[in-house]
Parts: sequence; C-alpha cells; structure tokens
Amino acid sequence: MKRLKTIAAAVLACATMLSATACSGFKVIDDEDVFFDALDNAVKIDEDETYHIKNSTYDGDKIEYMIAAQDGDNYYIYIRYKKADKAMDRFDDFCQDFQDIKDDSDFTGSNSMSTSKTRGSVIFNGEVESGSALSFVYANQYFYDDSEIYGGVYVNENVYIEVYSLNGSKRDKEKIALFLKEIGFPKP
Repeated sequence: MKRLKTIAAAVLACATMLSATACSGFKVIDDEDVFFDALDNAVKIDEDETYHIKNSTYDGDKIEYMIAAQDGDNYYIYIRYKKADKAMDRFDDFCQDFQDIKDDSDFTGSNSMSTSKTRGSVIFNGEVESGSALSFVYANQYFYDDSEIYGGVYVNENVYIEVYSLNGSKRDKEKIALFLKEIGFPKP
C-alpha cells in the first residue's frame, strides 16, 4: 500500500511538472504594441484596421486594453484585464466549453490543454460538429454546421489571447501559425 501511494505521488508530481512546463512555453504580452507589431509583421494587419479600446469595460469586466482584428476567416483577440482573475475566468469558460465538446465527442482532431494558477492554453486543430458551442470573444460561436477550427486560446496573468481560424483555407492556417510564431506562442 505504501509503495502504491509513492507511485501515485510520483505520477502526480510528473503530471503537474509537465502541465507547468507546457504553460511556461509562452510569455506575457503586457504591452499592446507587441500585439500590434505582430499583426503588422506576420499577417499585414495595420493598427488602423483593428478595433481597439483602452480603459473600458468588456462583458462587465474592467479592461486596460482590447484589440480585435479579423482577416477573412481568421480572428486575433487581445484583452488585458485590470485583474488577472478576470482573464482566468474568461479562459476557464472557454476551457469548460472545449472540454464539454470533447466529452460529447463533438470535436475530432488534435488538441492540447494545459493550465496553472496564472497561465493556460488550449490549442486545437480539428473539426467541431454542428450543434456545439464555444465561447470565443469575437465570434461567440454556436456551430450550425460542422466546422474546422485551428489555433489557440491563451491566458497569462491578466492577458487573454485568442488566435484562430474558423473554416479557414490552408493559407489562413499558415497565417495563424506565422502569427503565433511571431508572438512566441505554441501552435497546433
């Protein structure tokens, strides 16, 4: 019995370490100019082609900065909340939705999810069946048709980021991958 507890503790420690390692693969982007520069450098979206607001509220929560850009089937969202727990709440909502569609076998493809107290990521490349819902910020999505999604949702301290393609072409997915590389975030 003692040996079984030791093995279980070792497995749990390894799982925790792997989860923390996976989350530490990206940095905090606490300056909106980094996001604007990545949009311009990687996917040629200028600042004046984005929706952005400063010191406002979004969905009832105080935010310091928000950037939203759409390029065809691709979406790029940056929200810097005043409080880190608000960013994590939004991320937890997305995680719950994503876990629900996985549990219901409504998602097929590759994905990875990792979370810690202040960081997290959900990375996906697959198909969502019609009748499913995901709480994306820009395109809160109820899927009426089977749809392909490619990209990721990330949180790090008080910053929440969504970068994804919805039914995008091969070129759209390449743009998402290029943008994620530019900001140093893991890609599908």
